[in-house]
Amino acid sequence: MPRLAQVATARQAQLADGRRLGFAEYGDPEGKPVILFHDLWGNHSLRHPDDSILERLGLRLIGVDRPGFGMSTRKPGRGIMDVVDDVMMLSKALKLERFALLGYSAGGPYALACAYRFPQIVRRCAVVSCLPPLDHEQGFRALHAFYGRLFQLASGNEAFFRLLMRGFFWFDAQRNSDQYIRELGSSFSRADQDVLSNLDLFNRRQEMWREIRRAGSDFLVDEIVSLTRPWGYHLQSIETPVDVWWGETDLFCSPVVSERMAAMIPNASARCDPQAGHLILFSHWEAILQALIAD
Repeated sequence: MPRLAQVATARQAQLADGRRLGFAEYGDPEGKPVILFHDLWGNHSLRHPDDSILERLGLRLIGVDRPGFGMSTRKPGRGIMDVVDDVMMLSKALKLERFALLGYSAGGPYALACAYRFPQIVRRCAVVSCLPPLDHEQGFRALHAFYGRLFQLASGNEAFFRLLMRGFFWFDAQRNSDQYIRELGSSFSRADQDVLSNLDLFNRRQEMWREIRRAGSDFLVDEIVSLTRPWGYHLQSIETPVDVWWGETDLFCSPVVSERMAAMIPNASARCDPQAGHLILFSHWEAILQALIAD
């Protein structure tokens, strides 16, 4: 069983193969546990800036770093199911008997994988602005043009893509990160730009991006490549109840993706806001959590 070690304000679990898994807990230590899977540009600290929401709901939020992100050791060649194994070992170390899952954007496929593999201990799962399967052309077309091309390149020649990303990270290191985040924000929908007007949230997203820049590109390539491979399960085979959340003004991932996902998962609840965008996780944070721990 993994051993826990205190590191700054977060912690690490030492896994059976010697790697370390970074995670952090927020909210009520005695509350209902929810394990959160961050997005492509995130880490264990992903959450709404107002932690009083967690305390008010009686919720224990556990943010987990995937391999290479944050405080977690990189695992070259890993797939989605490897991350599931890591998280299950962490749940045992934390003595979690049953818990809920929350996956945002690129974290969605991982949350669904856990829900698929362990229906007996996962109470409920929520995926928000979830990425589609990216092992075929249709998945690439469902994404914002930049990200669709990015994942498509990763699905081809991995060695070339790795060199390309190293070059991109070198070039980006010469730029001002604040400027980059603001440029990225300009490509969001109006609804998402309104969400990013929350200064605390904006600053937190900036810090996550700075951390990724400091860590280099190799772990991020591992992540992108793993998402372009078969996930290791079929949506139709998920037995766990799943809430599928999306906003109709999402410019990064087509709303059609979530509609189809909700239709394919047997015990899914479709939760759409016509006015929200990709950042619906933050604009609907409390509602998402309330639904997740309701039963």
